[in-house]
Amino acid sequence: MPQIIYEIINLFSSALRLIGLAALGVSIGWLTLDLLRKTEVWQVQIAVYLGLVGLAAALADFMAGGALGAFCIGLGAAIFMWGMPKKKKEGEAEK
Repeated sequence: MPQIIYEIINLFSSALRLIGLAALGVSIGWLTLDLLRKTEVWQVQIAVYLGLVGLAAALADFMAGGALGAFCIGLGAAIFMWGMPKKKKEGEAEK
């Protein structure tokens, strides 16, 4: 009987880890893209990019495959949402 309880707890913890890493991927993606968009100095852009690549490499080494997949899905969703064109308001004139 205790084995079933441990399996249920393990299932909930894995699901919580996936959701948390997906949220972390979205937030780090938005932060990275915001920093890349606002800065104009190429050295800072390289540092931000290499930091993101280093984080992904560290996660690939130390995390399980499913957790890394959830992080990458969140990161990809942030990049996709950032790249979409913004809707224009009706009262706004075209430039």
